[in-house]
Amino acid sequence: MIRIYSWTEDEDEVALDAVTVGIKSDTRILTVAGLQFGQRDAVVYYPEWQGKGGLIPAAMEGPMPVQSALERAERLCAQHDFKRVVVWLQHQELWDARWGQLALEPGL
Repeated sequence: MIRIYSWTEDEDEVALDAVTVGIKSDTRILTVAGLQFGQRDAVVYYPEWQGKGGLIPAAMEGPMPVQSALERAERLCAQHDFKRVVVWLQHQELWDARWGQLALEPGL
């Protein structure tokens, strides 16, 4: 089953019920085939949350490879009873379909 992620490019939009995977790249390389991005890095962020074991303080982890960040986010959801994993993208073009699918419209 393909995972569908809510997503945003708005760095001020925060999902208070979710673990967020932020994906960015500092490098753009123009090629004949079009615009390509350099190395993509991800961070995992979660807000303060009332989880299974009590109050969980907000935290950020990373940077790390995107696939590792998505896997870590899923584990944190299960561990702390967050509702979902969402994605923040520096640019929508950074998304790779191998990681899952983005919702049709942006918004958390």
